Amino acid sequence: MDTETFKNIEGQLYDHFIKLKETAYLEQECEELKVQADNIEFDIKQCNVSVDPERHMSPLLTEKVQVTYNNESAAEKGIIKEIENLEHELDYVKRKVFENRSRIRELNRGTAKLKKVLSTPPLPKEFMDFIIYRYKLNKSVTWIANEMYGGVRSTAYRRRKEVINYIWELDMAKITISKAV
Repeated sequence: MDTETFKNIEGQLYDHFIKLKETAYLEQECEELKVQADNIEFDIKQCNVSVDPERHMSPLLTEKVQVTYNNESAAEKGIIKEIENLEHELDYVKRKVFENRSRIRELNRGTAKLKKVLSTPPLPKEFMDFIIYRYKLNKSVTWIANEMYGGVRSTAYRRRKEVINYIWELDMAKITISKAV
């Protein structure tokens, strides 16, 4: 395997784990936004808004409430405005959830190929540990050598080449099989 292919596969591995991390973050954000949307909908349904009485009503109960030409009091207008603000906020939250879901689908499409290569057939445990340390946790080859191979860096570098070659062979085999079918 040439150096360009080697670097390309390594880049794909780094990118794969970055996309998985972003997917997890976006899914968590979607869950939080759904809770916010539910809370906003509850507030709208229950008319759970507060209106500043000094701004919208007269200070004394004995005085008349301000009424406009269409027989709406200033307090009613304030409540309507607050509910409209909640509706705008709800639209924003729903739009954000939609954008996040769209991005998650896009990321899943980008990680599907490598996810298949890494999961079927299952990689040896040593290879998976190496991949996780190197490409997911961004540990150096020296750190991996100390952790997995008793400090022998040459073994770690050799294992790195073996892992990349193994993935390349699996990927090429899947491409050949899919073209044959």
